[in-house]
Amino acid sequence: SSRWKALSSDQSGDEIRHREAAAIFATHGPADAITTVLASRAVGSGVEANPIVRRLLEASEPATAIVMCGCVAVAAIAWPTAADAIDAPPIAAIVVAAIGATVAATNFMVAL
Repeated sequence: SSRWKALSSDQSGDEIRHREAAAIFATHGPADAITTVLASRAVGSGVEANPIVRRLLEASEPATAIVMCGCVAVAAIAWPTAADAIDAPPIAAIVVAAIGATVAATNFMVAL
């Protein structure tokens, strides 16, 4: 059992890990996908750094969002098990989610 699971007396360790996974999904999934599409509309898909996402944007905006969210969903589903396996502290999930939020914010600024 992870020592980090005992951080909250009113939440189980599993509930904490699932909340971490939800934060990672929200920032790297829908937030990134929507703002990626918006940025692409503003400046074109050619500036997208990820070549797979760039090709998806050229093919279909909805497909881009679905594929991005699907990939992140797989990672988020794996998060609780993976984080427990390495005994990751809660700050690890906060950092991962913060990176996703930063990417989404940057995309949003590009879209403006």
